Amino acid sequence: MAAVFAYGSLVAPGHRRARLTGWSRTWNVCTDNTANGPVGYEDPADGSRPPIQVLFLTIEPGSAVDGVLIDLPDDGLPALDAREGNYHRIGVDVDDFGPAWTYVAKPESADRARRGLAAGTARIRRDYFEAVAAAYDNQGIPPLGPLPAPVMSLRRVVRHRQP
Repeated sequence: MAAVFAYGSLVAPGHRRARLTGWSRTWNVCTDNTANGPVGYEDPADGSRPPIQVLFLTIEPGSAVDGVLIDLPDDGLPALDAREGNYHRIGVDVDDFGPAWTYVAKPESADRARRGLAAGTARIRRDYFEAVAAAYDNQGIPPLGPLPAPVMSLRRVVRHRQP
């Protein structure tokens, strides 16, 4: 069994509340919607693909971050690694618990997020923001605080790669 410290979209009812000292939440990971990757985002009103960087939460060295611990079978980690494509898994020591895994931004994804924020082309997907905010509220986790970019309605589109 593996423990995973979650602080974003994996936060859900039924998991144990936890705190990770030495890390802070930030909106510093993204999917670049101008690239032709396996996942893209469309404007649901007209189906267009806006030239933006879609931000998600990550953690970086800092003070402390609240989240939850998820118990996952060891053989479930590869599927979670695949889901978290903009992140890589690292080992951490969770307060009052001990060793666990968590996900942090891959350097290239953090660089894309920083460039999008600097250019004013970064956006936060409304569905993601609302789901994380509701999960935090349900778990009693402090709210997300000031947002670094506008929130926008976007439809996630998964493109199948050619063999």
